[in-house]
Amino acid sequence: MGIVQLRLIIILSLIAFNAHANKLSLGVGGYSLSADVGSEKTNLSNLGAYKFQYHSKLLENFELVLGYAILVENIFTGDKAFGPNMGLNYFPMGSQTLSNITLSDFSISSIKKLNPYVSVGFNQRQYQSINSSYSGFSIGGGVETGWTKNLLFYLDLQYASLDGPNEGSATEISSVIGIGYDY
Repeated sequence: MGIVQLRLIIILSLIAFNAHANKLSLGVGGYSLSADVGSEKTNLSNLGAYKFQYHSKLLENFELVLGYAILVENIFTGDKAFGPNMGLNYFPMGSQTLSNITLSDFSISSIKKLNPYVSVGFNQRQYQSINSSYSGFSIGGGVETGWTKNLLFYLDLQYASLDGPNEGSATEISSVIGIGYDY
């Protein structure tokens, strides 16, 4: 286990103990990857992006996101890249896409039809074929839409710039659509 992975695990553990999760999400989609290692260059675009995320409301408009992503070369088979990510989503219209208020026998649910956000984050990827770790920062955005009082759909776009060993660099663009469970 590398020093970057160890630091990320420690940070995630500390955050998880102090934050209360209120949403889990699972998404699938596509990705585009461009990598340079020395004089070697490669480009790959395909379906096969999978994300599992844990969301915690920090403030009225901010949400902490801790997740894990898997990129697969041929949807389910082939070379894989995988690793943790953490980030911060900013919702200009408030981070609660779904909200429920219950008083005695009376309940009110509010469901936003469109709730856009922008995001910044840190990603780490272990590339299976080259047995190397890359890490770097990402920017992106997306939109959530409420469906029921506990379920929502989302579309997320991310651009990540990653650096690795031997002066290697990679650019990862992903587009994921998924479902979230608010609890």
